[in-house]
Amino acid sequence: MKVLSFILLLSTIIMSVSSITADMSPSEQENKRKLSNKSGKKKKGKGSKKEEDPPMEAAIAPLGDDYEDLGGWVSIEYKDDDMIIDYSIKDGPKRCDKCKLVLYDGKSCDDLGDPFFDTEDGENPFTVGKGSAYITNKKGRAAGHYKIDNGYKYKKNKCKFVVLFDKKDDDRRLSSRSGDGKRQLGKGSKKDSKPKEIGCGQLVPEDGEC
Repeated sequence: MKVLSFILLLSTIIMSVSSITADMSPSEQENKRKLSNKSGKKKKGKGSKKEEDPPMEAAIAPLGDDYEDLGGWVSIEYKDDDMIIDYSIKDGPKRCDKCKLVLYDGKSCDDLGDPFFDTEDGENPFTVGKGSAYITNKKGRAAGHYKIDNGYKYKKNKCKFVVLFDKKDDDRRLSSRSGDGKRQLGKGSKKDSKPKEIGCGQLVPEDGEC
């Protein structure tokens, strides 16, 4: 009897709710559905993170004839305001643990400007000594990542140029290019100790706009 009484009571409640809903106008029913949907959505907390900028990627092509098969990619993205460089290189210098990677300003890989940075101490962060290096194995392949800060945020680094060098960086500053487009060595530098530019690519964001 108790079960039967419960079922009868439940049926009465359902019929009452159905009757109330049926008496509502279409607009009232629609408002009720919207309120129900809103209540079920999760709200973002005050500490929610802003949407991060998409990664930029440079397809590496050879510069000069020393590494004609050089290829791969270098990407830059920001995580919590940290600039992270990822790289994957193939057919580069073999067993090089001090080959540097530098970000350049310029118009193209054939018309590069100077290393692109604006640090507080005025020092170039793109040196092996500061950790801006790619490390290859005996087949000339490399893959890895590291954090670096060149003093610029995402928008400023957008569409700049990544340049790979082939040998040890001795932390000397390279001077600007001369009028004929050739980069000049600093005072007291030996010609044969200068690292050579072997590969280049432009950093293009995912939307393809530069």
